[in-house]
Amino acid sequence: MPARTCTCSHFKLFLGVMCAFASLASAASGFKSIFQTSKAATPDIQRAADLHRTGKTNVRGLCSQNDVQQDYSWMDVVIVMVAPVCTTKEVVSTLRYNFQFRRVFFIVKDERFCPYLREMAEDGYVVCLDENKVLPGVTHKSLYAESDGLIRNSQQSNRVGWYLQQYLKLGVALHIDDLSEYYLVWDADNLSSRPFDLFHGVAENGRRRASFCANPVTHKSTSYAKFYQQMMGEPLLRPSGLVSLEATIADSRVPGRLHNFVCGYMVMYRPHVKEMLSHASDVLRERYRHDTRGFPWDLHALANELVPNAWFSEYDTYGSFVRTHYPDEFHVDYGLLYNRNAEAAVGGGGGGGGKSSKGGKGKGGADDAPAKFSCCLTHKRICALSRAPSATEQLAGKSASSSKSSSSTDGVHIVIWEEHKMRYRGTSSQCTDLMPAALESAIKEVGHGVTLASAKKQHVRT
Repeated sequence: MPARTCTCSHFKLFLGVMCAFASLASAASGFKSIFQTSKAATPDIQRAADLHRTGKTNVRGLCSQNDVQQDYSWMDVVIVMVAPVCTTKEVVSTLRYNFQFRRVFFIVKDERFCPYLREMAEDGYVVCLDENKVLPGVTHKSLYAESDGLIRNSQQSNRVGWYLQQYLKLGVALHIDDLSEYYLVWDADNLSSRPFDLFHGVAENGRRRASFCANPVTHKSTSYAKFYQQMMGEPLLRPSGLVSLEATIADSRVPGRLHNFVCGYMVMYRPHVKEMLSHASDVLRERYRHDTRGFPWDLHALANELVPNAWFSEYDTYGSFVRTHYPDEFHVDYGLLYNRNAEAAVGGGGGGGGKSSKGGKGKGGADDAPAKFSCCLTHKRICALSRAPSATEQLAGKSASSSKSSSSTDGVHIVIWEEHKMRYRGTSSQCTDLMPAALESAIKEVGHGVTLASAKKQHVRT
């Protein structure tokens, strides 16, 4: 739209006001073309979109003074979840602000959630798929029918849905034709507070060198390693390259010895995912000669056989495969910081408090009533939460906190906010606020997969 000019010979004040309104309208029109949303965009997101549209660089990250936006406009994101929550819209907006991804693919329990998700961005940025229609012949119902081992031996949940979500994160590489060659798997409760590099240069073969996160662990669990050994016929490697089964808590002098790849996000390369799954099927073919269906049925048969002593991890599996077979396309970032449920003691067990990255109880112990708070986050609150103590720093010690000098001022890179546990786990909801009416309506219509924590009828905002 051409720039408007004003002739202020008379009625200067009146014309000045009219000019201001015209300028705002012109800016809004330009912004809408690059970042259309059904709701009014926040000032931070609008500023980022305007600068991106005009080709300006060095735009600061959402909660950052030292990091700048990344441009991954050629790359897609895949998020697998049961159902949206109030904060899901901020998952979308923070990813778009900090990384400028091409699209976000949501894979959900029921396609009736899709209208709500698609309305978050009317320009096709959000793609929504029913989890039962992504992998041919694979549904929650069909997996459940072949989960005797999981159902019989699991101490708590049968984990059928948990396994389905992992199969979907890998299976998209096989069955979504227009998915980008490199795609980012992103957990649904992750909020991007600071941008960071997803790649680290180029390998000798000309392919991108993906940057992997290293998650510090405080236990000697070998369940992932046992599953990987049976699935791939080779040992599971930690980010450092050490064999997982040989790593012990006593020897913590080697960076990465006490880390795994389970960080809640991972860059995956479709050809590598396909090769990894093909290799696994070759290893398992003799073991399950009666079943020729391949992925994911071979992995699911193994899961039923090995439970409860071994479990599958999509992150540890892919990370170890690349570390083993394509070490030049592998880079590990020990400096990425995150915290989990900061300032919230999640009820119902698991999920942790604000100063622990993994499960655990609130500060008051298991018998104390969980805290009550607002669960719907704004960008301002996300940034405030990002400056809470970092779980990564606490578990890894000085090695993580010293590797990023900006951590004290910019906070963590990822705020993990498990709103689904806050709203639905335990005897009553911890959330004092209401979900959007359209989302609440969809949850009530779908019925399965989401159980309200309180028997009291929740009122919705109109």
